[in-house]
Amino acid sequence: MIFKRALRQELNFTTGVVFMVLVTLVLTNLMIRVLGNAASGTANPKDALVLIGLGMINYLPILLTASVFVAILMVLTRWYKDSEMVIWQSAGISLLKILRPILNFTAPIAVAIAVLSIFASPWASEKSATIKQRFQQRDDISMLAPGQFRESSGNNRVFFIESMNPETDVIKNVFVTDFGKERQLVAVAKEGFIQNLTSGEKQLVLETGRRYEGTPGNTDFRITEFDKYTVKLEDKVVDPIINGPRTLPAWVLIQDLNKAHLGEILWRIGLPLMVFVFAIIAIPLSYMDPRRGRYTALIMAVLLYFTYSNLLKLMQAWVSTGKLSFSIGWWLLHVVIALIGLTLIIYRQNRSITLFGRYKKWTLSKSSPKQNGGQ
Repeated sequence: MIFKRALRQELNFTTGVVFMVLVTLVLTNLMIRVLGNAASGTANPKDALVLIGLGMINYLPILLTASVFVAILMVLTRWYKDSEMVIWQSAGISLLKILRPILNFTAPIAVAIAVLSIFASPWASEKSATIKQRFQQRDDISMLAPGQFRESSGNNRVFFIESMNPETDVIKNVFVTDFGKERQLVAVAKEGFIQNLTSGEKQLVLETGRRYEGTPGNTDFRITEFDKYTVKLEDKVVDPIINGPRTLPAWVLIQDLNKAHLGEILWRIGLPLMVFVFAIIAIPLSYMDPRRGRYTALIMAVLLYFTYSNLLKLMQAWVSTGKLSFSIGWWLLHVVIALIGLTLIIYRQNRSITLFGRYKKWTLSKSSPKQNGGQ
């Protein structure tokens, strides 16, 4: 009981710390990426917080898996370093007996990972795609940002405005270039506004400005001053959203078990299985040899994590393309790595017993001559 309580307390604390560090790193990266997209006009600044939150939901299964793996490794490595593991082993607690409480600790986290990967993550991916699609379907005026040149949806116009009043839709110092005709048109106005027609269309009305019409490189430009000039805004045509398997709910994947859907199912159920395998492999990997570097086990863990993840993605690709049967692919990789971990645990345990036996014989042989000499 004392051992299990001590192990659980350290695992809870270390997992929480590692998880918070990883969340901070990923959150910072997401904020930089989303805010950068908002600044460049490829994402709505009003949707930035929502997109960051949805992105974090997508990362949570991976972050939880990595947190558990690193936490188990750090706790057991410290026990070896501080000789606590020797004390527990001398009390009759072998590496195989350590496995059970570690798996019990991992089980509720694996359930949370399963819920996130099977249900929450696809929902977040679908919502994120919908928000991005909605932003792309804006008209030309909605895409304008003060102080920035923006290209129209038809790629035949360039707009620039110095300022915009969001309440009245009045814009100041407007610049519009039209490349759609044989002769290039450039319109410059002090101000303008957006006019909504009864047909549902929108047009940009420029007031008090000039229009330049001509061919670049030639001198035959025609300059016209105007009090009012109307620019019809194009309706943006955007391809409909095509939801890939990654954004589909679990019940939709199950209803149509094609190759692509089976590959996605393999990935979703693979993440909670992966955390159990990492819990097993972390036990022998945490063994600390004084002759090795202090961070050797951690470096090996990072390499193992990325290797395992990439192999799981490879299995997903093989199932999606029909190169591997789902009935074999969903368990094969996890069982192989788990068996390797169990083999290493047994090897490490038997080696510890052998070394302990040799040490006991050596101490007895040292004490035997002294006893004989005393007699």
